[in-house]
Amino acid sequence: MKKIIILTILGAVFLSFIIYQCFYHERVQIVALGDGIATGETYYDVTGYSFNDYLRDYFEETKQIDEYIKEFADKKETSETLKMKLLNNYVLESTDTKIQQALHEASFITIATGTYELNHPKLTTKEINNYLKNMNKIISLLRVYNDKTIVLLSLYPFRYLEKEEVKEINESLKNLCTEKNIYFVDITNIVNNNAYFFNKDTPYPNYKGHRYIKDEIVKAVFD
Repeated sequence: MKKIIILTILGAVFLSFIIYQCFYHERVQIVALGDGIATGETYYDVTGYSFNDYLRDYFEETKQIDEYIKEFADKKETSETLKMKLLNNYVLESTDTKIQQALHEASFITIATGTYELNHPKLTTKEINNYLKNMNKIISLLRVYNDKTIVLLSLYPFRYLEKEEVKEINESLKNLCTEKNIYFVDITNIVNNNAYFFNKDTPYPNYKGHRYIKDEIVKAVFD
């Protein structure tokens, strides 16, 4: 009789475990970093829906979202200002949230920076080298703060950012990501579809472009 009771209890525990595995989804905490690509900057100088917002919606569909913080991103963010935010443990005044703590608790971090900083007519080799030096530091710091999913978006050629320059920069970024086990998501093909942009004068994607970026991230991380 005692054996039957024990086997019944073990069976119930095992069944509960199977049900838990089938229906449980790990809760996701997203932290977004970067410039106007990350915030959803538009041609009309207003903030729209970004790929980060679409990522949040993606996780919400499976009831996995726990927290979503995009306020650390800024439309005029550069690699230098982002690096200093990390080093100085920048605090969001609205919530008193420290960036290092938010990154430590995050399970999904996205970074999109470089478009605002580098896409101008007088870009120099020194600026590119400084950008890559800062990105090396940023990626290293992020891995110190967090051991989960980190995604870095590539740059793409647009107006003043030439195709060959972008190719070399992206190759360096990809190597940095490989070293630190970070997802490098190449979105250079976004420029092949004019429907992804407001017009030829702005490097910022429209909502279709941001959906494309979200889809590329999902494919890279989950497929």
